[in-house]
Amino acid sequence: MRRMIPAAAALLLATAALAGCGDDDPAITTAPAATTAPAATTASTAAPATTAPGAEGTAAPPDTTPAVTAAPVTGGPVLATDVFVDGGDIPVAYTCDGANDVPGLRFSSVPDGTTSLALTVVDPDGGDWIHWVIWNIPPATAALGPEVPAGDLADGSRQGANDYAQVFEAGDPFPGGGEVRIDGWDGPCPGPSPHRYVFTLYALTGTIDLPGGTPGAEILAAIEAARADGSLIGESTITGFYPAG
Repeated sequence: MRRMIPAAAALLLATAALAGCGDDDPAITTAPAATTAPAATTASTAAPATTAPGAEGTAAPPDTTPAVTAAPVTGGPVLATDVFVDGGDIPVAYTCDGANDVPGLRFSSVPDGTTSLALTVVDPDGGDWIHWVIWNIPPATAALGPEVPAGDLADGSRQGANDYAQVFEAGDPFPGGGEVRIDGWDGPCPGPSPHRYVFTLYALTGTIDLPGGTPGAEILAAIEAARADGSLIGESTITGFYPAG
């Protein structure tokens, strides 16, 4: 663990930040296409920002018009949540001002030939601040969360470092009392101006051959490489806002 700054200085840094809230292309290991993707049966994105968390990058005043869900690539998959309505407000419990709970997500209509899923959460109004990257999710997965610990998961899913790693360490406290995960979900922390949080689910015909803890920007680059070579076969998004406008 790196040396921490004094508590008072850390508090001042976090408070100031909250006022605003690589190398070669990573390889995609392509697996033979499956004939049928298991159906979902149950319910339950970007360069890193360069400023402290809470600022989530320096951006122009955000467009607070609720975003329209982007049309998924033909064949799905479908991403949904019971935590907020697409284009609506994210509850405080899922943010740095609350408990930093993981929002439960549901997956369905996974395309035939999918061998892994990936999920990203990015704040485009905060300099594309990365809040979550998780990849190599088994295609039969029907739900993710709300109980998702930091780090790699037992089903083979891997989680990378989000942009809070630029300032905090895992286990540091958020203002609302929740703990910073780093390798996993860490929620919105934009300050008083509403920001958009874009959740994107990707269907891939291969796996991303990068270890857990890889910086989120590298995972986003790997996903874009998959788009370029055709091994990204489906995607969909949902968007939430925080705080309420």
